[in-house]
Amino acid sequence: MLQRRRLMLVAALLALFLAALEQTIIGPVMGDIAAELGGGRLLPWVATSYLMAATATAPILGAFADIHGRRRALLIAVGLFVIGSVAAALARDLALLVAARALQGAGAGGLIALPFVVVADLVPMRKRALFAAGISTIYAVSSVFGPVAGGILADNLHWSAVFWLNLPLGALVAVMILMADRTGAARRTRKIDVLGAGLLSLATFATILALDNATGSAANAVVALGFLAVAAVFWVGFGYRMTRAADPLVPVHVLTERTILLNAVALFCAQGANIGLAIYLPLYWRSAFGMTATEAGVAILGFLSGVMLGPYLPPRLLLRDPRYRPIMLAGASIAVVGGLLLAVVIGAGGSFAMVEVGSFSLGVGVGIMYPIFLLAVQNAARPENMGAALGVMGFMRAMGATVGASAAGLAAVASGLDGGLDGNGGAGWPAWTLVVPAILMMAVALMACLWMPDRELEGYSSRA
Repeated sequence: MLQRRRLMLVAALLALFLAALEQTIIGPVMGDIAAELGGGRLLPWVATSYLMAATATAPILGAFADIHGRRRALLIAVGLFVIGSVAAALARDLALLVAARALQGAGAGGLIALPFVVVADLVPMRKRALFAAGISTIYAVSSVFGPVAGGILADNLHWSAVFWLNLPLGALVAVMILMADRTGAARRTRKIDVLGAGLLSLATFATILALDNATGSAANAVVALGFLAVAAVFWVGFGYRMTRAADPLVPVHVLTERTILLNAVALFCAQGANIGLAIYLPLYWRSAFGMTATEAGVAILGFLSGVMLGPYLPPRLLLRDPRYRPIMLAGASIAVVGGLLLAVVIGAGGSFAMVEVGSFSLGVGVGIMYPIFLLAVQNAARPENMGAALGVMGFMRAMGATVGASAAGLAAVASGLDGGLDGNGGAGWPAWTLVVPAILMMAVALMACLWMPDRELEGYSSRA
């Protein structure tokens, strides 16, 4: 029985790695895809459609896991992900590839959200911080390994190899889930809120379309405002539905529970700062220091190593004091200070070493916070709604990544950091504005932590 429980944990974490890897492995092969299938405005949607679908389905599959059990929900997620991977590998038209990536992303939403639920089911609270740190490492490792693997596969095989790779790994995950112990009691008396799921999906898509059109000409800005207005209507409709549905997709008390809500806001900001810099900071390395793509990929390891090392501090600190709020405040504060240092160094034309120090400090601060998000929400959510609560966190993680990447991308283009790559001189913004979105997001995260209830984690208290 113990071995089968461990097998479920391993399967869930491998599933998470698959979904996280797919976010980054696509980057190096975009040029090959454009050369074979064509480019234009549809090309960015090869990446965006995946993220959009994953953002929308994370809370939906989280609720499904509460109703039908974790194993069935995971199997559905793996199935969608693998089918989408096959369709993407076989696509010979850019529109079909975008559609296949959306299907793949629909499964990825579950692969991102459900491992947190499995950890909550199977791991005692006292050991969850180490698992949460490991999950943060999975994200960081995938950020480093993905681009390297994508480049190697594209150079030596074909761009479709990045999708074929998911077949054996996905099959392995599915077999492990089938062999593993069941986890999480099903609640068949509850029903899936189809209308709520539809409103959430439409609100998410309209929001991301607004972000996608937020840069460029005045005409694009008008289009972005139009999509933003549409998104607002759907978000209001979704909120109204959650207060009226007999079995809402996201139970109201999940969103009104102060700890869960503020942790969701902080996670949104931390993920936005992390992904935005991970994607666009290499452009600064190339522009300011004349690095090649490979050298810039190595330079970003300073930031990513901070994100990987930070999560291993909270488990030790929590054993001394189970109050997690001071740790989150420290992490957010370190991130804000690190971001300000990085902006000052870039603005002053500082050395490579000083830029690395600033980016590492920001990364450590963000990394410290990551394990606490999982633990605090697990500590606050009711067992019967654990999937829904962690599905919301998965949604906020994905949406934060989208907003952070869009904001950092706007700053990168406006400051001309991509000028050496496509000849665009930008709008004259200084290079240090690249860091401003991360600073602002981490400042919001710091405020969320200040308002957070000062609670102890169950299972860590010395009085327990």
